[in-house]
Amino acid sequence: MLSQKHIIRVKVPPEKYRYIKTLYKRNQADINTYIEQLQWWNKRVNLVSRDVSRETLVMHVEHSLLLLLVSAVKEASVLLDVGTGGGLPGMPLAICRQGGSIQRIIMNDKVEKKIWATKQMIHKMGIKGVEALFKNASQLSTEDVVDVSREVAEAPQSTICVTKHAFKVAQLLDLISPNLTNDFVFLKGHAEAVDEIKSLNFPIKAVIYTLDSINETSFYDGKAIVHLSR
Repeated sequence: MLSQKHIIRVKVPPEKYRYIKTLYKRNQADINTYIEQLQWWNKRVNLVSRDVSRETLVMHVEHSLLLLLVSAVKEASVLLDVGTGGGLPGMPLAICRQGGSIQRIIMNDKVEKKIWATKQMIHKMGIKGVEALFKNASQLSTEDVVDVSREVAEAPQSTICVTKHAFKVAQLLDLISPNLTNDFVFLKGHAEAVDEIKSLNFPIKAVIYTLDSINETSFYDGKAIVHLSR
């Protein structure tokens, strides 16, 4: 029987990072186009920090792709990227989907101008199976993730909510209805995640993948991938 706060810690080894680097290089042309688009729009809409460098954006794209180390992210019918801003982590995940993947990626934000810019990037790059949705996270429903392009619209078998430093754990779990999903994957600080999970007042299962040792830089120090199931 699970305790109220069942937390498993997993140390991600360097070879997993090498897999992500290989995936990045395989899709580098499209990733470069996305980064160029993100920089262009950021000067007009402020999608990320105004003075962010291209090198930092490269690291943020790699960071986003690390979500693929969680099997639930790869296997979900729908990835719901909440608080996407300028498409992180949704756009890198969409660009690097394996050939033949039918996974849909829905990028959501409550700031209309950010979603408008993200839609323009999707259109510019011609990425299929990707949507940008302007809506408050608390108003998201199963209707938002149903594939209406099919002759018979059916709810997807599995939806997982992903987010990159946009929400505290309790905040996002409160916003997203259990009818939509009970599976969440956060990119956030390890210590921060543990504190936030311990403060929850309901049962939770968490797997925390620590990233401190995956490469020689300090970028990932203290960072983690946090997979929560309520």
